[in-house]
Amino acid sequence: MRLAHPFLEDYHVLCPCFLLPEAERVVAEFKLPKMVQVAFYSILLNEVVELGVVRGFMAEGLKSCLRWSCFEAWIGRIDHELREAQLRRQTTAV
Repeated sequence: MRLAHPFLEDYHVLCPCFLLPEAERVVAEFKLPKMVQVAFYSILLNEVVELGVVRGFMAEGLKSCLRWSCFEAWIGRIDHELREAQLRRQTTAV
């Protein structure tokens, strides 16, 4: 079995609602370590769709491609826009 890629160092900045220790605990019960990344991917993808950073065919394409390498490249491309959208959401919530 191939090991999962390590998480990005700033995963908690990209997706504040993702709790890595909790995800690791849950998947350890099922002996499926790669599921931690799938959970992170899913939560972050839902957030970027909710924030309007990604729409339409791009969102559908990302949902159908669960390759970690593609996901990391995609994160790098939208990182700035995602952080701006998160900041706007925080500002309007206050």
